[in-house]
Amino acid sequence: MKRLVFLVIAVAVAVLMFAATRTWVTGTVSDAVLSDVKVSVAGSSAAPGVFAAALVGAAAGIVALTAGRIARWIAAAFVLLSGVLALISVVMVMVNPDGPVSDQAAATTGRTGSVAAHGTLTPWVWLALAAAILLVAAGVLTLVAVRRWGGLSGRYDAPAGRAQAPVSDWDKLTAGLDPTAERDGPSA
Repeated sequence: MKRLVFLVIAVAVAVLMFAATRTWVTGTVSDAVLSDVKVSVAGSSAAPGVFAAALVGAAAGIVALTAGRIARWIAAAFVLLSGVLALISVVMVMVNPDGPVSDQAAATTGRTGSVAAHGTLTPWVWLALAAAILLVAAGVLTLVAVRRWGGLSGRYDAPAGRAQAPVSDWDKLTAGLDPTAERDGPSA
């Protein structure tokens, strides 16, 4: 189950990060200064929260797989929250594709206001939506499965029980013991 969850998180994060580098919205701007200009907006500009959510999801996924019990629960919640953030960011672009085109055009001209624009979604935004849904599903799956997982920390902890520190000859003499008696063995 751990490997499946890790695989789902890794695929969702990789697809989100890759899709964020592609063009999500193309459009035209009709403006007196710009006239009719075609504008392309990458996913990282249209929805900057997507890339951040993917990074948080990746880090939280690794922590959920390797940490102790309490940290696993917290990390599982962060995997879910990062998926929700990515999903909201993608849906905001899908609901208003004109907004990113308008913002990009205004930034290009140095304007502070908005510019009238018309945007069209590309297939990359749909792929990002699928990856965000997959990350949400991975978060839910992580929360469900995390109680049965063991972390890596137990494997690398010191053995149970306290090891005795070696006692020097000087300490034995101070305690009134003969340090040479143990090395020489019993005398006849």
